[in-house]
Amino acid sequence: MALPATFQALGSRRGLRRVLAGFVAFTLVQWSSWMAVILYAFEEGGPGLAAVASVVLLLPAALFSPMIGGIGDRMRRGLALVLAYVAVTFGAALTLAALLLHLPVWAVLTAGSLFMLTVSGVRPVHFSVLPNLAGGPEELVSANAMSAAADEFAEFLGPVLAGLLFALVGAWFVLAVATALGLVAVVLCLRLDAGSPSSEDEAEGWRAALEGLAALRGDGPALALLIVLTIDFILAGALGVIGVSFAEDILGQGETGAGLVVGSMGIGGVIGAVFAGGLSRRPAVAALVVGGAVMSGVAYAVVAGLASLLPVMVLLAVVGAGGAITLVSGRTLLQRTTDDRILTRVFAVQESTAFLATAFGAALAPLLLRRFDVEQAFVPVGVGAAVLALACLLLIRHLDERAVLHPIEVALLRRVSFLGVLPPYELERLAARATWREVEAGTVVVRQGDPGYEFFMIGEGELDVTIDGQARQHLAAGAGFGEIALLHSVPRTATVTARTDTSLLVVRSEDFLAAVTGSEDGQALARDVAAAQLERDRS
Repeated sequence: MALPATFQALGSRRGLRRVLAGFVAFTLVQWSSWMAVILYAFEEGGPGLAAVASVVLLLPAALFSPMIGGIGDRMRRGLALVLAYVAVTFGAALTLAALLLHLPVWAVLTAGSLFMLTVSGVRPVHFSVLPNLAGGPEELVSANAMSAAADEFAEFLGPVLAGLLFALVGAWFVLAVATALGLVAVVLCLRLDAGSPSSEDEAEGWRAALEGLAALRGDGPALALLIVLTIDFILAGALGVIGVSFAEDILGQGETGAGLVVGSMGIGGVIGAVFAGGLSRRPAVAALVVGGAVMSGVAYAVVAGLASLLPVMVLLAVVGAGGAITLVSGRTLLQRTTDDRILTRVFAVQESTAFLATAFGAALAPLLLRRFDVEQAFVPVGVGAAVLALACLLLIRHLDERAVLHPIEVALLRRVSFLGVLPPYELERLAARATWREVEAGTVVVRQGDPGYEFFMIGEGELDVTIDGQARQHLAAGAGFGEIALLHSVPRTATVTARTDTSLLVVRSEDFLAAVTGSEDGQALARDVAAAQLERDRS
């Protein structure tokens, strides 16, 4: 039985399912550990220290994320993901050790900061691995949606569990559970076959890390998209501090109540991510990106008028749902419009801005708490978020125009064995650059002995193949020809003539070679096919 659109990734290859399961474990590690350290700081020094802790935890991750996240473009992405999870597990264990040894607050926060630094390397690699493992554009959107759902669910469950375990045992136990979950993520992602490294002559170190920024510099629509993607994190960062005070002073709840308040965005995010998985399949998603952010901001501001736990949780769930819609549709738009060779680095920039936004929200919260009553502090953050999203709408709409999908062309190209093994993003890019050509019956499309500059796919019609004047083959719709001259740098080995009026999808040699030689499987299979065809021609 076919799975619903949002859950198609679960029926995909085993590697994709394992990556999603590993991401679930990782998100629980991040959100539970984050909440445990914030509660630890709040217990040690109140809202002021909790805000300082948020900034200390997030700032290094924000600054160094572009460099760390870029590892996914410097090695096979499956290996990069495993190494990222190993680093996260080590960071959680280091923070656990600091708590068990009863080190000073500054030492615990330093360990937590290193932990969050390792966390910053995961999502850029994860979201650049997904296009390599997904079986097509629909599976990719599904994987994006399920990743967002996992993230949002962990944003709810992680703080709730952290608050409960903190109250029952202590912060150290939360970090112990997180370390175990980190090991689970490592095991799940072992032996993934996902993505080849960039070519060896590309930039390294900081220069490579900054290529994600360079790709976005001067690109107004892409920068506007990144700004809107930060809104959910600004709201979450502010809620991490305001929510704890709100639970204590207005709702009369303890650590468990604070976990419920802070985590409510996550449970709504799960629902939003499920809906976004279906909505983001459409070609134009800019309105979804902005609409989700506006919904989040308005709901966030309305919290100011509530004074009981359940309504507050419901409204914050609406905030989370809007944020999930923005993140799923926004990340899908990034994948559709970014060159895959620097995709990890661009996602690293997005991760960096997310950490900066969370730190900004956390740093802004105590200022608001000093200026306004606790409940009123929600208003300026929510209203500002909604206005900011609306201001970016016109720019983001330009990305929809750059991300036009080509389902007919992709389906045709996928029928060729050595093109069918290419990742979906490569087929999309190839289809976008291909052009249609109409030829009348009797037209010679390629002539034996001429140089070859194009590869052809037959959309409609029939063609005849002759070698040295002798009929050798008949080609119909769905067949491709012209690859031998391109792959072997030789003149055309046959003459191909249209038997009927024919529609041809034409791929330029530079685009064809870039796509085929960029994939080890595609290159090997293409050469085997071309060699077999040459052998038939010679016989």
